[in-house]
Amino acid sequence: MQTSVAQKTYVGVKAGGHASSVFIEHTIFNLNTRTTFLSGASGGVFVKYLPKVGNSFLNSGIQLGVNYVQKGWKQTFLSNEPTYSARMNYLEIPLEGFGYFGGKNKFFVSAGFYMEFLMSVSLDAEPNGDNIPASDFYTYDESRDNEIGYGARLGGGVFRDLSIGTFQLEGFFSYTFSNFIDAGDLTTETPDISNHWVVGATVGYMINLGKKD
Repeated sequence: MQTSVAQKTYVGVKAGGHASSVFIEHTIFNLNTRTTFLSGASGGVFVKYLPKVGNSFLNSGIQLGVNYVQKGWKQTFLSNEPTYSARMNYLEIPLEGFGYFGGKNKFFVSAGFYMEFLMSVSLDAEPNGDNIPASDFYTYDESRDNEIGYGARLGGGVFRDLSIGTFQLEGFFSYTFSNFIDAGDLTTETPDISNHWVVGATVGYMINLGKKD
């Protein structure tokens, strides 16, 4: 006979580190850019809901959160010009579904979408070396580019209930489908593909607000 498991509603906080970069290209023109990783930090609050379900091997839930995420990239050049760094700080609102299994240690995988809102930007001085024309250079322009975007997020990890609360360890990957550079007309060489991506890990602490059977 199948028995039920009490629903649980967790409220939690999380923080961690990650590596981020960008994918910058043009549909028609070939761009010569050399982008690499930029380290960053993220943190946020979230609500994780586990509905009342049967004692099956795999159960599911939903999660809603608000995150502060540092995104950006470094660009290197063929000349002796110093590396250029750009950091863009976003407020993300993700909505994710997840499946989980296990006993005391509950393993989970999650997937969902998010909206992002640009909060601030930190840009190095733009390069001006004599050999810069050998490399294409584009960066965020406040007067031209987008402050709102959207993307997808994948995650996986483990959480465990203890007497002092619930702890969670998660690895994640996110990709912004919207372009932060506003290319305008495709006949210009301004990149019409400019997507952030982030891979990292967070540690979380949650309090269970759900009622037990």
